[in-house]
Amino acid sequence: MLLAASPSLAAVNVINNGSFEAGPVGFAELPGWTRLNTPDRVPSNDQPGTVIAYGAGSSWPTGAYGEAVAAPTGRSSSPDAAGAKGYYFVSDFSNNETITQLTRLSRGNYRIGFDYYLPRNGLNNRNDASISATIIGVPVVSARITAGALGRQWQTVSGVAHIAVSGWYDTSFVFSAFGQPAKDIIIDRVFAIGTTAAPTTEIPPTPVEGVPEPEVWAMLAIGFAMVGSTLRRRKLAAA
Repeated sequence: MLLAASPSLAAVNVINNGSFEAGPVGFAELPGWTRLNTPDRVPSNDQPGTVIAYGAGSSWPTGAYGEAVAAPTGRSSSPDAAGAKGYYFVSDFSNNETITQLTRLSRGNYRIGFDYYLPRNGLNNRNDASISATIIGVPVVSARITAGALGRQWQTVSGVAHIAVSGWYDTSFVFSAFGQPAKDIIIDRVFAIGTTAAPTTEIPPTPVEGVPEPEVWAMLAIGFAMVGSTLRRRKLAAA
């Protein structure tokens, strides 16, 4: 059932590990996510995104080059509480550097978005960058980080997408740099929640194939149980 984002019905984030609390800091395992178009560190300032710890004055890959970033505070469209970690995009050469996951979306409208923070060292860089939330490659909301952007303060952005066909969809958060050096960005509390708000984006009815629906998993489980029961009866009869 689709959960509406209303005062009478609690919103549920269908994004797994949307606050990046599961797993270690640094460029290591990122539970729930797949990394795409990851920089290879050639040259050395082409550095991939990493999970950083808030309040730590460490450098990349566990911190924002010595800046102790505060955890998100204030109002957010995400239903998740602020944690102790965020995801830091830092490369000057990224082109669609992406973290993505398969998300089960039912027919209806979803608000999708994220909180973001611009650290001091990155905001001083002269070139722009962008961060987008997409569903199967269709942008739902984007933020272009320019010279006039508000830095060192958490902000939240979101958009509403209409899902015409229930299924599994690639839900992604995409970073791009527009020159060297480019502005850095930290994201947190990424989310997708059911809503009754009017959509701003239509998602083509093309869910990812090959991922069994929950109903199919249930039928398979019942089938395996019946086969196992039949085999046990045959063994007992033979004995």
